[in-house]
Amino acid sequence: MYFHISLGLSLRIRTIHICGASVLNDAWAITAAHCVHDVELKPKMITLRMGSRYRTKGGLIVPVTQIYNHPNYNAETMNFDVALLKVSDRSFRRNDLPVKPIKLPTFSATMSDNMAAIVSGWGHQSSSLHILSAELKYTTVYTVDQTACNKSLSAHGGITNAMFCAAARNTDACQGDSGGPIQRNGTLIGLVSWGIGCADPYYPGVYTRLSYAPIRSWIKLLTKL
Repeated sequence: MYFHISLGLSLRIRTIHICGASVLNDAWAITAAHCVHDVELKPKMITLRMGSRYRTKGGLIVPVTQIYNHPNYNAETMNFDVALLKVSDRSFRRNDLPVKPIKLPTFSATMSDNMAAIVSGWGHQSSSLHILSAELKYTTVYTVDQTACNKSLSAHGGITNAMFCAAARNTDACQGDSGGPIQRNGTLIGLVSWGIGCADPYYPGVYTRLSYAPIRSWIKLLTKL
C-alpha cells in the first residue's frame, strides 16, 4: 500500500540524502529547519528527489531556489523546527509521477492522545544500524499526552507548544527521517524533528506541530496556503 509515497521527497545535499520533505504545492516543499539551517548551506547545494520510493534512483531531481527557516527556530532547543523550500514554479507539476501536494492542518487544530498517524522516510533501520533504507518505509505511531511526554524528556530539555510526541512499540522514525512527514487522513500534521535514540520505550519521538498558530501563520504568509 503506497498511498502516501507520493508525498515523500528525499532532500539531498550535494546528491547525498540528508532528510525527508513534503510537497505543499507547485512551488513549495516543507522540511525541518535543522536539515537546512547551516549558514554555509546555499540553495544550489540542495535538490529534492520526487516521485520515487527509492532513495537513489527513479523519479525526478528538482533543484531548490530558496531556503526559508522559521524566524523563531532555535538550533539548541529545536523549537520551531520547520523550513520552507522554494523551487521553480511548476517544478512539482508532473502528471506522470505519483506526486501530489499534501494538505496542511487548520490553524490550532486539536490533536487527541493516542491518535494513529503514519510516519515515513528513508532513515536508519535502527539506532544501532547506521544504514539508510534504499526504499521508502513507513510505520504507524500514536500521539502521546503532551504533559507525559514533556516529563519523559525533561532531562533533555522537554518539549514546547510547537512540538508534539508520538510513539509505538518497537517502531519509530530514526536518523535520516528528519523533516519527513507524519500524517493522518491525508493531512500533514507534523514533521520528524528529534528524539533520544530510535524506538526507545522510555522516549517518544518528537515532531514539529504544524497546526501551532505561530507556525501555521508563517507558512500561510509565505505560501498563501
